Amino acid sequence: MIRAALTFRSVELRRAALALSLALVPRAAAAQAYIPVKGEGTVSASYQAVFTRWQMNSTGQRLFPDNTDTHALISQIEYGLADRLAVHASLPFMAVRYAGGPNPHTLGVNGQPSTIDDGTYHGSFQDFYFGVRFGAIQTPRFALAPFAEGILPSHHYESLGQSVVGRDLRALVVGAAVGGFVEKALPGLFFQTRVSYAFVQQAVEIRPNRTGIDSAVGYFVNPRFAVQFVQTFVHTHNGVDFNGTPDTFTATVSNGAPFTFEHYLNHDRLIRSRVVTLGGGMTYALTDSVGVYATATTMAWGADIQRPAVALTAGVNWGFRTPGSGTPKPNLKVLP
Repeated sequence: MIRAALTFRSVELRRAALALSLALVPRAAAAQAYIPVKGEGTVSASYQAVFTRWQMNSTGQRLFPDNTDTHALISQIEYGLADRLAVHASLPFMAVRYAGGPNPHTLGVNGQPSTIDDGTYHGSFQDFYFGVRFGAIQTPRFALAPFAEGILPSHHYESLGQSVVGRDLRALVVGAAVGGFVEKALPGLFFQTRVSYAFVQQAVEIRPNRTGIDSAVGYFVNPRFAVQFVQTFVHTHNGVDFNGTPDTFTATVSNGAPFTFEHYLNHDRLIRSRVVTLGGGMTYALTDSVGVYATATTMAWGADIQRPAVALTAGVNWGFRTPGSGTPKPNLKVLP
């Protein structure tokens, strides 16, 4: 009985650390493969710093040397309504400044004069995120969880400028996360991938819908400590493209419509960004209910995006249990 309890706890610690393995960008941790059991939940808080250098054109070449510095505080709560059903909600606070370049924006999205790119930090809450996950498969070695998430701006913040906090657009995100352990290949080896598609609010007759893939492959050095390689991919399907060089610069619309002043006023909301980022990180379970994580990533390739030279994330998760919560029953036959 003692060995069974210890083995079960080891698996639970590893599952908890795996649940942190995609905490590399705001919101990635909201769609993990493993679901908390009924009556259990997690409160998390993370800090992220992102420094962008250069605006990239539609072919991935450097266009303008515009730079931004972004700092974000992301709080999130998740709770298991049933053994296979969990809900979550979060609200990031962002502080962004235009760190220099040739293209400060002097107009707002409504055409009014704007001083948002004055070189100082501008802070604001960004978007509410709320969603649900369903544990279609939940075993100690493999998990599959479809999810749906709504994005709702917390208020109508400015969305035209180098230093805006977001796009001020509603969205519905659907997808699935898979993850687990590959003990037969290498004891302690784990993986996780989340695939999503966002249906985004229309602006100027364009819906900048996007596909996202976030992945992690890692290794447990011991039951509490893991290291991992992380990757993100985002492809925006429709929107505004930046073309050419500074001397031959043009902006075009992916649907073939002429680029108008209205498109200009909304180009930061509609920019057709595509990006691949790579990096690494670690997770550590301080106790059975508290874990910490940190990651560092950089852009491997990107188009129509301000190049994220480096993104640093650090956070902490606290697991809690309400009275009457369920306790998972380990299947000792499949434990390592």
